[in-house]
This record gives sequence, structure tokens and C-alpha cells, in this order.
Amino acid sequence: MAAGVGPRPGSASPAAVEAVKKARDRMNMLVLVLPGQWFGLMVLYWGRFLPPLRPYTFHVPAPEPWLLAAGAAFCALPAVLPRSYFRPRAFERGPLYRRLGLRAFRFLATDGELINRRLRRLDPSYRVMASRAALAEHWNGSITNERWHLAFFLLGLLTQVFALASSEYGWAALLTVFNVAFNLYPVMHQRYKRSRLRSLYM
Repeated sequence: MAAGVGPRPGSASPAAVEAVKKARDRMNMLVLVLPGQWFGLMVLYWGRFLPPLRPYTFHVPAPEPWLLAAGAAFCALPAVLPRSYFRPRAFERGPLYRRLGLRAFRFLATDGELINRRLRRLDPSYRVMASRAALAEHWNGSITNERWHLAFFLLGLLTQVFALASSEYGWAALLTVFNVAFNLYPVMHQRYKRSRLRSLYM
């Protein structure tokens, strides 16, 4: 979710600004309901390994503690990536992300085109980035979002690999679809946004 959003300074009354903010928060929460199902899927998958929840017909052994520790360290890598990693590369400023469907994804994403259009019906002056400071907050917020989604993607990827190694091919396919839709695409979305904003911010 973008930070520093709102109407342009002096364009609306405080009450109107607050109404737009509340409407934005509500719509963004609705958009997040579907991606949130990924967490439920992960809980269902790993919950079966807990002794109190293990089904009688489930015989896949739980991963070793050292493997869990290594996986946790792997998933924590995005937290220590240098800021330079998040700077858009030359190839990202080309047609790559558009060809991968990021324009359509952006239309339905949080603070995406669909939400912005509806908010502009409430206040025609509404803009996601109404000032230079808001642009900087939006840029930094996109980096934070990418770190989180990248960590979740790595967690999902490890889970997919474990499901394949356990011959649970149905689970592996389902986890892959959800992980791409709700973690990999959001990662690309953040990079796509920064590639579009690069000329304004940098």
C-alpha cells in the first residue's frame, strides 16, 4: 500500500480528505482479501506436520530442524539486501513488465487504477503522489513491500520444492499458482512502479 497519498494540498476540505482516506483504506483491504488466501493455504499445508493436527493417513515426515533453520535464514535474505538491489535496471525500463501483464495487474492492485478512479469520483483532485515528499514515501514504501513479498515468495518456493520432493504434486501445483499470483507478481509490480517513477525520483 502506498504511503503519502491523498489530494493535492489545498484542494479539498479536511472532511473530504478524511472521507477519501477512509474509502481508500476500505477498498485496499477488499483487494487484499484474495491474496490473503495464500497465508491460509500455507497454514493448511504446514499444519499437517504438527502432531496434534496430523491426519491419520498422512505419512510425509516433517523436515529436520536444521532444514527449517536454513529455510528461515534463506527467507530472511530480502531484509538484508542493499538498497542498490531495488534500483530499477535498464531492462526493467523497457517493455518487459508490460508484456508480462503488469498493466492489468496494476489495474486491480492496491492503490491501483480501479481504486484511484473510484476515489477521483469522490474528489477529482485526488492523486496518489501529490507532492515530492509523497513521491519519496511512495518509492520507499514500494521497497518495503518488495522486501516482504520477496520473503514470502521464497517461503512459498521452498514449500513448493518440499511438496515436490514429498510427491505431493497437487499441493505443489496449487502452491505455485498462488505464489506466482500473490507474491511474484507483487514483487514485479513494485519494480514496475519504480521503473516508471525513476525519472521523477532519481
